Amino acid sequence: MSSSPFSRRTLLGGALAGSALALAGCSPSSSSTSPAPAPTSTEVIGKTDLTVYAWTNGTAIDQNFKKSVEAFNKEYAGKFTAKINFLPYDQYWQKIQLQYAANQPFDMYYWDVQAYAHYKKGLLANLQAAVDTSELSDASKYPLDLFKPWKFDDANLYGIPENIQSMALFYNKAHFDAAGIAYPDATWTWDKVIETAGALTKKSGNKVTQWGLDIGDLGVWWGIQTLAWSAGTAFFDKPLEPTKFQLDDPKVAEAFAFVQDLMWAKHVAPRPDERDANNQAGGFAGGVISMAPGGTWNITSYQQMKDGWDMAPLPLYQGKSVMPYWLGGWVIPKESAALTAAETFALWRATKFQDQMAADHDWIPVQNAARESDAMLKGMPDGFKAAMAGITSAQIGDLYTSNSQKILDQVFSPNLDQLFRNKQTPQDTAAKMQQGATALL
Repeated sequence: MSSSPFSRRTLLGGALAGSALALAGCSPSSSSTSPAPAPTSTEVIGKTDLTVYAWTNGTAIDQNFKKSVEAFNKEYAGKFTAKINFLPYDQYWQKIQLQYAANQPFDMYYWDVQAYAHYKKGLLANLQAAVDTSELSDASKYPLDLFKPWKFDDANLYGIPENIQSMALFYNKAHFDAAGIAYPDATWTWDKVIETAGALTKKSGNKVTQWGLDIGDLGVWWGIQTLAWSAGTAFFDKPLEPTKFQLDDPKVAEAFAFVQDLMWAKHVAPRPDERDANNQAGGFAGGVISMAPGGTWNITSYQQMKDGWDMAPLPLYQGKSVMPYWLGGWVIPKESAALTAAETFALWRATKFQDQMAADHDWIPVQNAARESDAMLKGMPDGFKAAMAGITSAQIGDLYTSNSQKILDQVFSPNLDQLFRNKQTPQDTAAKMQQGATALL
């Protein structure tokens, strides 16, 4: 649960759009392919020495990745040998592109939304046959409905999921204790959050020294969209190759107005320039903020906080709370030089390794039993279980289309920035996003 590249989202607003989507030197075949042969005990396709690629997530998580590779090598001694290479996130997708362009793709690599462009170019292996031979296809053990967004052709998986992330309301227990206020729980509404934020805000003269609330990940498109979901709408009709945007729905402008008002009309949350100052002071982790909606990938970094902290489910908006989720896992090039070894490693991480993943607390396991196990809960905040209770009915927080990075970079991000800076009305923001996104679709 890193606070760095996986924090969604450098990548969703990132400067990597061109490099990830261009792949100019590739000569791909159709993206519609038959499943790659599943790993068997007798047939090995490709070499047995496997190189796994991931971006660096910080010392602790990188070390645990290395330990998992050592455990894999021990279990598959005499059959497969793996090693793992890490790249800085800002170099990761560029290197993958260069390898594809040279017709020497990595054996396998860690998924993020840029890999959807590789599927569209016909570069990824269809992994459904491999999944079908494993317990990863068992609906009693895994939330199979949550895997559907990775069935890019509506039938077959092109990635092997191993972990899942979502959002929660994080709060500083020391601030609540000092104010004598009961902790947030699943019954809290956003109105209750606003009321409590006012009570938790502290000032020294005209300067706010403690903010009761920060908009947190409501300041990103996939965070603010959770309010639209709760209101019964969405930014687009479907996350996988949407046919239309729905930002002209009045409920979207209402959601935009709600977040803008937190900072401006109500001013219970810091405005952009004030947020910058808070971030320099450490933000929520530094004890400057009492409550903030954020991604579960923050859990590891928050463990280092001086103050006690906890988490609760996202508050109710218009009577409902809808969780977003994101999958983490592996994709394998169609032309991988170690196809069977790569499939075996990815499936092992998604099945046999899930208990250890839970104990390590790097990621939240995708396997139901591991995610809900005592090992997972031990050392986690008390509210973790309640915050994750709605995961099986969550909605994917991604946008999968060839032009997604352009839409997010050129339309979503700049218009939301104008909204949050109070330089654009919610209605104008929704209208401009609708027009711009539709033009690029």
